[in-house]
Amino acid sequence: MTIFKPSQIARSIHEIDVNSLRRAGIKGIIIDWSNTLIPSNAASASDSMIKWLNDLKSRYAMRLVIVSNSKPPAQGNELVNEIPALFEAGKPKRKAFMAALDILGTRKNETAVIGNGIITDLWGGNRLGMYTIFVSPSWTKPRFVGAMKRILVKALRI
Repeated sequence: MTIFKPSQIARSIHEIDVNSLRRAGIKGIIIDWSNTLIPSNAASASDSMIKWLNDLKSRYAMRLVIVSNSKPPAQGNELVNEIPALFEAGKPKRKAFMAALDILGTRKNETAVIGNGIITDLWGGNRLGMYTIFVSPSWTKPRFVGAMKRILVKALRI
C-alpha cells in the first residue's frame, strides 16, 4: 500500500513548502488541474493561485506542466496560456507522466507530482519514483468518491 502513500501532504496547495522541494532536488512540477489548481466548478484559478504559480516559476525557478484527465478549459484561460498543459492525459498511465517529463526536461527523481487523486496522481507518480504531494480538495462537497478517498487515506495513515 506504500505505492499510494505521498511524499508530502498539504491541506492546501499554498501550504506546500517549496524550499523543501528544492532541498529534495525537485526542479519540475507536474500539477493536476481539476480540484487541485481550480475547484471543479470554476472556470479559472484564483488570484492567490496565479500568484503562487508565478512565484514557483520566477522566485524558485521551477518548471511547471499541468497534467489532467479532464477536458481542456474554455479558450482564453490564463493559466493554460502561461503553463504547458496536457488534458485528457489518461493518468495514471506512464505515457502521461513521461510526456510531462519531456515537456519539463527533468528526470523522474527531479520531478514532483501535485494532485488530489490517490490513484491518478499518487500511484501514477510513485510507481515512476517521483516525489508526490497529496493536496486535499477542501472546496469539494463530500461524494462517494471523496468518501472512498478519505477511507483509503485513513487506512494508509497518511
